[in-house]
Amino acid sequence: MQISLNSDVTTKADSVPNNEETIAVDAVPTEPETKADDNAQQNNQTDVNSNTTSDTNNENIEDKSNTDPSMEEWKAHQITALFTCDGYGLLYTSLILIIAITVSCLAYRWFVHERIAHGLFYVILLFMTLGGVTLVYASHLISFFVGIELLSIPFVGLIGYQYIQTHSLEAAVKYMILSAVASVFLLMGIAFYYATTGELTFSGLSYQLSTMSYPSNLLLMGVCLMLVGIGFKLSLVPFQLWLPDVYQGAPTVVALLLSTVGKVALFCAIARLFLLAPIVNNETIRMILVIMALLSILWGNLIALMQSSLKRLLAYSSIAHFGYLLIALIAVQYQVLALETIGVYLISYILANICILGVISLESHSDELQDHENEVDLSGLFWRRPILALTMAVGLLSLAGVPLTAGFVGRFLLVLLGVTAELWWLIAAVVIGSALGLYFYARLIINLYIRPSCRDDQILNSAIIKLKWQDIKISELIIALSALLILICGIYPKWLFNLVSMAQYLTT
Repeated sequence: MQISLNSDVTTKADSVPNNEETIAVDAVPTEPETKADDNAQQNNQTDVNSNTTSDTNNENIEDKSNTDPSMEEWKAHQITALFTCDGYGLLYTSLILIIAITVSCLAYRWFVHERIAHGLFYVILLFMTLGGVTLVYASHLISFFVGIELLSIPFVGLIGYQYIQTHSLEAAVKYMILSAVASVFLLMGIAFYYATTGELTFSGLSYQLSTMSYPSNLLLMGVCLMLVGIGFKLSLVPFQLWLPDVYQGAPTVVALLLSTVGKVALFCAIARLFLLAPIVNNETIRMILVIMALLSILWGNLIALMQSSLKRLLAYSSIAHFGYLLIALIAVQYQVLALETIGVYLISYILANICILGVISLESHSDELQDHENEVDLSGLFWRRPILALTMAVGLLSLAGVPLTAGFVGRFLLVLLGVTAELWWLIAAVVIGSALGLYFYARLIINLYIRPSCRDDQILNSAIIKLKWQDIKISELIIALSALLILICGIYPKWLFNLVSMAQYLTT
């Protein structure tokens, strides 16, 4: 007679795969011997489990040691549901901080003739920078809206800060009205979207749009209202009202903030939204974006031809440039190329604006009624301050998309993306707009090198004095470095591609 006994009833069944043992009845041992055998088997199983655990730990340690620590820093980390910290946000946060430092240096030189403290200006600048960083990391519609307001409200104070200047208060009031109208549309769109889906995260919007066979009219209306609010913030046609007046009335350092941080931070947040949510898959929304991009490119370049004020010209130019960048959002399904295009184009745009508006700021002072931003004021700048004239010319060439500059690399990637997505009408608009832009940018560059009528020794001597190293300040060094980076990126853009390609971890 034989019976089957389970040799271990206290341990888990899956720890030892085959633990049954067939023994004879006559050979059943006594109770102490049975306990001794059980203890021996438990000790053996403990040794096996410990060996298995140690092997698992060793494998984990090897996996961790094989992981590249530099790549771990660039991977995404979810900070609650409101923010996503990743390489994408890190790249553009660095750009925003660099712009804020540059503006601080330029503002110090701009206020140098006044003998009073201007600490309030820098406090408002800090809040504006915080709003830009909040926008870049936002992955939730609430943090997105809070970032926009934290970015927009300080701009009202910065634009009207030097209220003794001509058109300063008018520009502040106009920007406040535009910002309020944009916030109303944006809030209404968010409310419609929440009423339809019950979600406010970017990933929730992605899920709703991807699972719906046919999106509801209320959801489409909410997304369209959000696009209207975004159009006001980016000053795209037909929402570009009063933008040139705001640029002209604002101090030049604030105009630099408006054209860079004010738009770049918002555009990065929108790019994150479009990359996570398939918004452009809907034909209605896609057609709206195509029309806005086409009108912005043509309108911005055509009206810029008739401007004599450089800040008004740059305002219309910014309308055209962000019309160009809408192509990257429309063709966002090509994610890698779209991200690379956005990064390269925005970096080149920021560097060019630092060169141009930085020179105007150094030529102006806060105790004057308006900054020296007309063509007459900048005529013959090369014969007075040759280095500044060269840096400004490099910035204008980059905005025009001339080869061997960073602007050309960004424009080339933009055309390549448009051809890949077969956006032929927008490609034609880019070609026409680039030809028009080359004309008025070249006109400004020629104006910088016109020899002044009074050819006395004082002008030539002042130009030579400016070339001495001890007279070069930090703000001038930053502008010259920006021009040098434009040329380096245009001649050897590989390192710029590597920098942008590292910042592509958008989801956890």
